[in-house]
Amino acid sequence: MAVTVRDPIHRSILVEPWAVPLLDAPVVQRLRRILQLGNAHLVYPGARHSRFEHSLGAHHMAGRLAAALGLDEHEARTVRAAALLHDVGHGPFSHAFEELVKEEGRRHEEASVDLIAWGPLGDLLRQSGLDPTAVADAVAGRGPLAPLVSGSLDADRTDYLLRDAHYTGVPTSVDPDRLLEVVERDAKHGVVLRSSGLTAAEALLTTRYLMYPSVYLHRTVRSCESMLLAAIRDLIQQGGATLRELERETDDVVLARLRAAKGPASELATRLDERRLHKHALEIRPSGNAEWTRLSRDPAARRKLGAQLADAARLPHHMVLLDVPQPPKFRELALQVRQPDGSLIPLPQASRLVAVLQEARDDHWRAWVFAPRAERERVAAVARRELGDLAAGAVAPASGSASAAAPFA
Repeated sequence: MAVTVRDPIHRSILVEPWAVPLLDAPVVQRLRRILQLGNAHLVYPGARHSRFEHSLGAHHMAGRLAAALGLDEHEARTVRAAALLHDVGHGPFSHAFEELVKEEGRRHEEASVDLIAWGPLGDLLRQSGLDPTAVADAVAGRGPLAPLVSGSLDADRTDYLLRDAHYTGVPTSVDPDRLLEVVERDAKHGVVLRSSGLTAAEALLTTRYLMYPSVYLHRTVRSCESMLLAAIRDLIQQGGATLRELERETDDVVLARLRAAKGPASELATRLDERRLHKHALEIRPSGNAEWTRLSRDPAARRKLGAQLADAARLPHHMVLLDVPQPPKFRELALQVRQPDGSLIPLPQASRLVAVLQEARDDHWRAWVFAPRAERERVAAVARRELGDLAAGAVAPASGSASAAAPFA
């Protein structure tokens, strides 16, 4: 029996009978208890949407995209199944926890592929007439159907961009209906855009560009994530859990384990519960500096430098946190645009606006030193001294910062 789900983004999502058992599978239902944006709700109270909602939305968009590209029924089901299941391997707190997984040289997609190809999900897919390997390949970015699930213009990113903007209150001009009207299938590139759809693509990229400073790289969101990761690392170091154990848990279970722990893990969890967040002591624009780029890719070096700053400030290591996220990435820049003569050119070459956004994508990239409010000025002075040339152009909050009057800053 088919199920219709009401959704604030797509209004109605039809889950056909073959997909209902997949939707009801425990590994998919688990996603209800994993927030899409981690702790971003401490900045944007509405940002409590889950990976489950997003997976349903991606499933819906995959069906629409498959229809727009003229896929046959079996291909369409494979793509829709892959979109529904693409996040089943996600750890708690979504991309925040992903940073810990990456430190072991893994990605959540690998866990998703294993869950899809083996065990109960594989059995359910076979019962629906689908090949688990083909579904897993689409999630992993392999094969002819992968661009619809994990490409430059896919069901996954279209849904999460619309959904994240909606729940954080960020205005967007993304028009998915128009995008579906101007895409076509290409043997080499998977999904390409007709030149008549440039305006729709520009709206998509502009929204993505603005979501970085507004949400994804918002300094308070990054402070929350830094505190959470420091707490989880401390729990693991205490022997209270292993990363593999925590990876299959949900947000609420991990928070409960942090609260029940001792030392920094419990203290940081309490600070998050009470929203006594670390404030930025120093904000740095790292663009153009090779050392900051290296630090963004080397978590061990980043933690070592953060510990050095804490030691210099004579504070416990969990009280001074260095955050150097990787620069923004726009996979949409690889999108090919079909010209009237039939040739294909990259999106930045077809659109001056997109070319400018490509040049400006690092403008919102920042590195931060976070510390408790009472210590921020002292930590700022220490960080400037210890970082030396790396702190060139750094901005510290003014004494008596207005953030005290702006609780969500």
